[in-house]
Amino acid sequence: MWRFAAAQATGTSHLRTGSPCQDRLACTVLANGALVAAVSDGAGSAPRAEVGAEIAVQAVAGRLRRHLEEADGPSPVLALQDAALYARAAVLARAEADGDEAASYAATLLALIDTPDGGAALQIGDGVIVVGGEAGGWRWMFWPERGEYANTTRFLTDDDAPDRIRVAEFPGSPTDIAIMTDGLQSLALDYAGESVHEPFFRGMFHPLHGSSGSGELPALSVSLEEFLSSDRVRLRTDDDVSLILATCGSPVPPD
Repeated sequence: MWRFAAAQATGTSHLRTGSPCQDRLACTVLANGALVAAVSDGAGSAPRAEVGAEIAVQAVAGRLRRHLEEADGPSPVLALQDAALYARAAVLARAEADGDEAASYAATLLALIDTPDGGAALQIGDGVIVVGGEAGGWRWMFWPERGEYANTTRFLTDDDAPDRIRVAEFPGSPTDIAIMTDGLQSLALDYAGESVHEPFFRGMFHPLHGSSGSGELPALSVSLEEFLSSDRVRLRTDDDVSLILATCGSPVPPD
C-alpha cells in the first residue's frame, strides 16, 4: 500500500511582496490501493493564479478518483487525458463565471496515478515527476517544458493546451514516486546531463523508506514542510515549492 508525505512552502519572492503561495497539491490513496497525486504552479504574472492552481488539482484528482473507482474504468493514460481536459474546463468555467480572461488563472498541471494494473503520468508546463524502484535508479518522466520564450512555460489555460498535454505510462512498476513544482528543479535535476540528481532523492526518500503505515504520514509531511521552508531550499530558489513523495516498498530497518 502506498504511503506518502506532501508539503508546500511559500517562496521568499512572494513573502517579500506579501503575495500568496500560488502552488497547490493533492494526494490520496484509495481503498483499492490506487495512488492519485497532482501539483500545480500558478503563473506568477497571473492575478488569479492560485485560484486556477487550486481548481486544477482538485478537479483532476476528483476526476481520477471517479475513474479509478469505476468497475470498468479507462486505462491510466486515457483516465489522465480525460482528467486533464476536465480540469482545464473547470478552470475556464471559473474564469467565465468571474468575467475574467482565462490567462488570469494560468497554471501548470502535473498528475499521476498508480494502480495494481499499472500507472501513468501527465504534465503540461514545467515541474518534475520522478519514478524509481527499490534498487534506486530514479528517472524523470518528462523533461520540464519551456514556452516559446526564455523563462516561460506552458499552462493549462493556453489555447493549445489540449495538444500540449504529455502523457506516458510508467516504466515497469515503480515503488518510489515524486512529483514537484518547478521551484525544486534546481535541486532535483542535473541539467548538464539531463538526468535526475540521485543524491537529492536518496536523502528525501530516506525517512519515508524507514516508516510504516499507509496513506499520508502526517509527521513526515510536517518535516517535509520544514525542509521546504529552510535555508537549504531558500538559498537555491525564491519560488514557491511543492513536493509529494510516495513509496509502496517495504519499510527499511534503520541503519
